[in-house]
Amino acid sequence: MLSRAVEFIMNVDLIYFSGTGNSYRILDTCKDILIQSGCKATLSSITEKSSINGNAHLVGFCFPVYAFGIPRICKKYLLSLPKVKHPINTFVLITAGDPDESGFSVNESTIILKNKGLNVTYSEVVHMPANWTVSMDPPSKEEAQTIINNGVTRAKKIAQDILNGRLHHHAFNYPSRYSKLGFYKEYYLFKWLGVSNLWRDFRTDGTCDSCGLCEKLCPTGSIHIVNEKPKWANTCEQCMRCVNYCPKQAIFQKGEGSIKGKNTYYEPTFKPMKIKNRKDKPMKIKNRKDNKANATDAKGRAADWRS
Repeated sequence: MLSRAVEFIMNVDLIYFSGTGNSYRILDTCKDILIQSGCKATLSSITEKSSINGNAHLVGFCFPVYAFGIPRICKKYLLSLPKVKHPINTFVLITAGDPDESGFSVNESTIILKNKGLNVTYSEVVHMPANWTVSMDPPSKEEAQTIINNGVTRAKKIAQDILNGRLHHHAFNYPSRYSKLGFYKEYYLFKWLGVSNLWRDFRTDGTCDSCGLCEKLCPTGSIHIVNEKPKWANTCEQCMRCVNYCPKQAIFQKGEGSIKGKNTYYEPTFKPMKIKNRKDKPMKIKNRKDNKANATDAKGRAADWRS
């Protein structure tokens, strides 16, 4: 049992993907509990880590759910992992704006990990604030903080359960507000058509001042400044980081309308610039007028997203 393993120094490898910080916060909370219990735990984003630690005694993953499944980048990452020679106990956590709508996300992750030789002993879905600002209004800061606090409390209990060797697997369910036909329709439309094409619908309004923050923050490198405006590429995962961090609320999607006046959401402790700076080179701005003035302004704004 894992509780016995903590009697020596147990190495734990924690890996996540996050657009606006939910999966990061949940796994970071688990990390704190594990360290307090005597483990040695590391936390990394899949965008900065190519594989799991071969010396790990326990591996944990945390991903968001996008239209009833895990993001493409997460699935590609899991499929790219080498098969382990000896089984490693593993847990899978999913963050969701509505836990009733986690869909296939747990199953997708678990099946791949088992095929890689990992022993999935625990899986669960954790409620965190929704961030799909282009087509909805996220919760207010006060409401979001309440949801975050409840999610953190849940993550602490999950980490303790895992340390105590409790086996638990989240059970698949059809979302209550969808028919089975509606559920499968949305899942496959997003998987085969939506995520492959929605990047084409991103627009900026007249308040965009070409600061370049969206390009700097994008976790998949899918945004580039061209002729003083951001342009998206087909590697976009629809994580909504650019939308929610834009200081002007200038980014929206065609057909959905402006997000001006809506709430925006990102987890307050999440520092995406710190993660990006561990891997990426400084941004190069193309064809920009008043380069010095804009660069100075962008530096000031980017400082808000660093630790």
